[in-house]
Amino acid sequence: MIATKKPRKLHARRSPRYTRPMRAVVYTRFSPRRNASDSVSCEVQEDLCMDLANLRGWPVHSMHRDEGVSGKTMDRPGLEAALAELGPDDVLLVYRRDRLARDLLLAELIRRQVAAAGARIVAVEGDVDGDADDPHLVFVRQVMDAVAELERKMIAARTKASMRAQQRAGKRVGRYAPYGYRIDPDDPTRLLSNPDEQAAAARARELMAQGLSAYAVAKQLDQEYPDACRGKRWGKKTVAKIAERKQP
Repeated sequence: MIATKKPRKLHARRSPRYTRPMRAVVYTRFSPRRNASDSVSCEVQEDLCMDLANLRGWPVHSMHRDEGVSGKTMDRPGLEAALAELGPDDVLLVYRRDRLARDLLLAELIRRQVAAAGARIVAVEGDVDGDADDPHLVFVRQVMDAVAELERKMIAARTKASMRAQQRAGKRVGRYAPYGYRIDPDDPTRLLSNPDEQAAAARARELMAQGLSAYAVAKQLDQEYPDACRGKRWGKKTVAKIAERKQP
């Protein structure tokens, strides 16, 4: 009897797994200041990011920006859109890491969200190359984020001190006069004292020093100074803000 071989079953060849190429998602942020001419605009940031993407061979998938927005808030449409675009092996490309955040906790939240998407952050300037999960590099980047937060707070403190100094000199520094003052009708660049508001502010501090709650102080001021809250009723938030505010 002649042995016969069973015919081999033909298996369909599996197609190779498709791997999406690395892409770059560009994010820029510009927060205008008095020295806006010394800051880097979103347009310039985008050009610098494009240059690095072309150098590294990364196709730019999309670009997102937030203009006139602080780096201490997460409520940024451009940032949210950029994060939503990220996929595995993608790069979130920024001019500097402080464009993402100038708050240490916020920077860490963004870093984790990027990592959860399988992507990584790359900055054109002031970045540290290497494994994003390397604990030493994570520490260095956290220090950089802390420095960015410190710089933001120092700028805010200097700006506030400068405004106080100008207000003490009777100069107007904003659209509205600070509480306790009014705009000079003869010279819109100058401030004049508002006696009623000054008295109401002093009374608020006095009552707060006696241990009354902000709510109780607001009720009292509604009786004593009903017209000194600029057309509104006294509220506990207004009282707390005025009571804590240093007079210029």
